[in-house]
Amino acid sequence: MRWRLTRATGVLAGASLDDILDNGGVLAGVPEAVPQQDDRAGEQACLEQSFRDYLGGDRPTWVVLPDRERSERHLWQDLAAGQVEVGFGRSGVTLALSQINRLQAPATLVALDRMPGLQPQTVIESRLQVDLEPSQMGLGLMLNLVDGRLDGDTDLTSLLDQARGVVADPEVIFLPGTGSDGSLDRLMPSLSAMGNWVGRDVRWELAEARIGPLGTVGSLFNWYWMHEGYRLGDWQAPTVILDMDTSPLVGLSVVDYNA
Repeated sequence: MRWRLTRATGVLAGASLDDILDNGGVLAGVPEAVPQQDDRAGEQACLEQSFRDYLGGDRPTWVVLPDRERSERHLWQDLAAGQVEVGFGRSGVTLALSQINRLQAPATLVALDRMPGLQPQTVIESRLQVDLEPSQMGLGLMLNLVDGRLDGDTDLTSLLDQARGVVADPEVIFLPGTGSDGSLDRLMPSLSAMGNWVGRDVRWELAEARIGPLGTVGSLFNWYWMHEGYRLGDWQAPTVILDMDTSPLVGLSVVDYNA
């Protein structure tokens, strides 16, 4: 099964996705911040308001929330009331795509997050929705793994070894975060396991760096940016995408594209 990513809509760092794409994938100006709520309950209520917008859709829907909401899993599942599947953290995007791939039917994937703003007591809101359509052309998941235990460390070396067994020379590796926000710290001890992926012939792509920290939304934006790059012919060979954050859970996928 292959997939087309269609009808992408949303707001990244306070700017519309359309405006960012029209600007070459770069945020023009300073991220738009809003006042932060005074307490945890207030912040959760703001996230809940966005979450409710995706209930009651006409197709299977996955909504991925920040990993910090994992401890409130039962609250979110009760709110979803079976209308959507709920995931957490960047690896939740990988897991959702795996489940959608098994479903082999049209689906919707949404990511929501609120990141600290540049000024004290402010936050930057991001949300992204993408429809996935089964197709004879498009993205194919050659490998799609989520590994790790919530009560322990994840061995990235094992994941990378499995991925290198699938593709020896990827064209691009899509990485989480901006490159300056500490999101790659967990990867550094496993660089040796990446072998020639560290060489100059493999491009390392940080799509989020053009916009600013997007949290969980950054992972879904990476997938959308990868899909559009394939569609426009920017890359042709298999690519690797890493979905990881502060959670012990890590997602790793190897993807190709059939035009």
